[in-house]
This record gives sequence, structure tokens and C-alpha cells, in this order.
Amino acid sequence: MEAIYQSLVAVNPVTLIAQICNLFITLFVFKKFFWSKVLDILDQRRAAADKEITDAQSAKAEAMTIKATYEENMRQSKAKADALLISAQQTAALRGEEIIQDAQRTAVQIKQKAEADIAQEKKKAINDAKNEISEMALAIAGKVVGRELNAADQSALVDSFINGLGDNA
Repeated sequence: MEAIYQSLVAVNPVTLIAQICNLFITLFVFKKFFWSKVLDILDQRRAAADKEITDAQSAKAEAMTIKATYEENMRQSKAKADALLISAQQTAALRGEEIIQDAQRTAVQIKQKAEADIAQEKKKAINDAKNEISEMALAIAGKVVGRELNAADQSALVDSFINGLGDNA
């Protein structure tokens, strides 16, 4: 058994030379018939890889231009939005000022109308008071004098009485 193991492990010079010759023959046959095909396949794979790399680079460049366009559009959109916002704020401020001015004008008009109404009511009240006072004065004068006054005397008496009241007021 040991002889079998030693024959497997032992170096036989004839077998060694045959194996080396076999290796060279195999390499020669491989180079003669298959080496060009292997190089063609490797060149095709290299060309395919190079094509994929250039495609990826062109896709990346295209993506970068699209990104730049997108960013520029975003900047322009933001600028337009800012301009619209500023315009809306200015319009709102102007409209607010117009509303305030309209309200102030309306308040002034209401105040003037109220003052005119008050003055009219005051005149009416004075006239009503004049009429009542003149009636009372006539009644008192009629009792004091004991006679009826004519229209001219009555008008003069009322006017002098009212003038006296107007001076005291």
C-alpha cells in the first residue's frame, strides 16, 4: 500500500516531461484555434462596457442639464411668486388705504349730516318754543292788558320777547 502512495507522490521524470509537453501542446492548440476568439469576445465585452460607460456619462450629462433647467425654472418661479406676493401686498395696502379714506369720508359726511340734522332740529325746537312762548305771552298780555292785541302789535311783542331770550341764551 505504501508503494501505491509513493507512486502517487513520487516525481517521475518521464511523466514530468510528458506533462510539460502536453501543457505546451495544449497552449499551442488553444492559441492557434481559440485565442483570437477569446480576444474578440474580450474586445466585444470591453466595447460593450465602454458603450455603457459613455451612455451612462451622456445620461448623466443630460440629467445634469435637465436638473440645471429645473433649478432655473424653480428660481424663475420663485422670483415670479415673490413678485406676485409683493404686488398683492402693495395692492392690498393701497386697497386698505382706499377703504380707510372712504370710511373717513363717510364718517365726515355722517357727522356733517348729523350736525345739519341737529341744527335743523334746534331751529325747529326754537320755532316751536317761539310759538308756544308767543301764545303764552299773548295770553298773559291779554289778561294783563285786558284786551286783544292786533296782529302788528302781537308780532312786535313776540319779536322783542324772542330777541330778549336770544340775548340771554
